[in-house]
Amino acid sequence: MTWMPCQRITRVDVPSAFRIRGLAANAVICWPDTTAGSGADYSIDFSHLLGRSDRIVEVEAMCSGGVIAWTSTFGTLATMWVQWLCSGAQTATLSVRTATGAVFTATASIIVRCAPQLIACDAPSYAPNAFFLGSAIVPDASGNPLIFG
Repeated sequence: MTWMPCQRITRVDVPSAFRIRGLAANAVICWPDTTAGSGADYSIDFSHLLGRSDRIVEVEAMCSGGVIAWTSTFGTLATMWVQWLCSGAQTATLSVRTATGAVFTATASIIVRCAPQLIACDAPSYAPNAFFLGSAIVPDASGNPLIFG
């Protein structure tokens, strides 16, 4: 397994100033700007919310202004591959369920410039860390491709 999510990774964490005296606040998280028509994998790191022995077992994603091809996990990262179709300020929400049953949700923002992507790319059918036996996928309990990572 050599694939690892790219550098479009942001961390969900409560700033230390808000942690004083038990206050909690949603962190504003952003990915780098992109162009309309571009597609790539985008990740959110949930490591600061997971317990020592906890792990992500399921990822759900939705986004405004884009089409999601797949979602995946890679360690403490929740990853989605999205192609951005609309320009302007867009958001993506990733929710994860952990092995202990905890659910965490984070929303990331991105600015999509109206300049079109110069080289068009096709959306991949499956995450790069999906498990295959020959040409057949190995499904998990929910029927999605089993993921290594």
